[in-house]
Amino acid sequence: MRNIALLMSFLLLFTQCNRRGTPIEKISEDGVEVVLNHREPYSLPGVPAALTLKEVLSIDTEKDEVLNTGMSTMESFCLDRESNIYFMMRQSPGNFIYKFDASGKFQISFGRKGQGPGEFEWGGDILVDEGNRILAKDMTKEKFVVFNKDGVLIDEVKIGKNISFVKYLGNKKFLTQWQERDPVKPVYRNHYCISNDTLSENQDFFRYEFDDTSRSPRYRPRGGSLIIGASDMNIFIGPAAKDYEILVFDLSGKLLRKIRKAYVPVAFPEEDKAILKKALGRSSSGQALLQKADFPAHLPPFRYLFTDDQNRLYVMTNEREGERNYRYDIFSNEGAFIGRFLFDNVKMNYLQGQKWFDEPIDVVVKGDRLYSLREKDTGFKVLTVYKMTWN
Repeated sequence: MRNIALLMSFLLLFTQCNRRGTPIEKISEDGVEVVLNHREPYSLPGVPAALTLKEVLSIDTEKDEVLNTGMSTMESFCLDRESNIYFMMRQSPGNFIYKFDASGKFQISFGRKGQGPGEFEWGGDILVDEGNRILAKDMTKEKFVVFNKDGVLIDEVKIGKNISFVKYLGNKKFLTQWQERDPVKPVYRNHYCISNDTLSENQDFFRYEFDDTSRSPRYRPRGGSLIIGASDMNIFIGPAAKDYEILVFDLSGKLLRKIRKAYVPVAFPEEDKAILKKALGRSSSGQALLQKADFPAHLPPFRYLFTDDQNRLYVMTNEREGERNYRYDIFSNEGAFIGRFLFDNVKMNYLQGQKWFDEPIDVVVKGDRLYSLREKDTGFKVLTVYKMTWN
C-alpha cells in the first residue's frame, strides 16, 4: 500500500510539472490533498506574484473632520456592494456605527447606545450581506441587529448563545464562532460553525482547544492561537500552535486541502520575556503565573490571514523588518507559495506602560483595492485604502 501511495504522489507531482512547467509538490493524506511549499516561492508561468500597493485614500481618526463625526477610534469595519465603509466602535457614548462613502466622505452614524431595540451597550462584529443589509453584534448580548444601508432598523434577532460573526459566506450562510469552558479539562474550546441567517442552526465543523490559564498547570505566553478567514470560495484555518499548516475547507465545512510551508522560526524576544516577568512579579497573582510559565523557544509561524477575490491567501508571519513591517506570504488559489510582501496592519499592546507586543487588525480586499486598519505611532487608528497592482 505504501508503494502505491508513493506512486500516486509521484504521478500527481509529474502531472503538476507538465501542466504548469514548474513543480508544485503535492501529496495525499487520508484522501486530502497536501500542498508542500518551501522557503522560497514557486515560479508559475502566467501567475503574477509581485504585489505593489499605492495609497489612494485614508480615513484618519486623528483628523478633526473624522473626530467631529463622533468616531474616535476604529475596531472593525466592512464594505457594502457600492464600497461604502461601515465602522463599528467597541465603546461609544453615542452611536456605534459610522458610514463613509467610497471616497471617504462621512455619511451618517447610527446604532445608538442603550438597551432598547437596535441599541448597543458594546460594539462587536459588523457584516454586510448580499442584500446590502448591515448586521451588527453587541459582543455582550445574545442577539444581533439588522439595519438597511441608511441606518434604519430592520430587525433584531435573538440567538441561543453568544455567537460571534466571522464572515458572511453568501446564500444566507455565515461563518461563526462560539466558545465554551470545559467543565473537566483545563481548557477553553472554540467551535467554528456554518450558520443559517438567524444563527439558529449552527453546523460545527472545526474545534480548537487552548489553555485556560487559571486552571492549567502551565502558562504559555504567546504560545500560539488560531487564525481564520474566508473567501467567496473557501474557509481557511491555521492552528498556529502547530507547524506552518493552513487547512482549506469548502463553504459547507468539508476539508479540501492542507497548505504546508517550510519557514524560519523566529525566537521568542528576550525583551518581551523580561517585560512580562517584571510586570507579573509585582503582584501575588502574577507571581503564581510566573511559577508555571512555559516560555516557548519560538513564536508561532503565523499571526493573521486574509484573502482576495481571486481566492489568493495572504498569511502574516512573525518575520519583520523594523518595528512594524511584517512579512506576508502569498499563496495562489491552488495553495502554492508564490511571493511575499511587507505590510503594517498592527496596533500596539502595552503592559504596565511598556510596549509589549503588537497584534494585527483588519484587512479586507475588494477588487483591486486593499482596505487596512493600523494604529499610528500617536495611538490613533487610520483606515488606508491601497490600489493593488500585480506583475
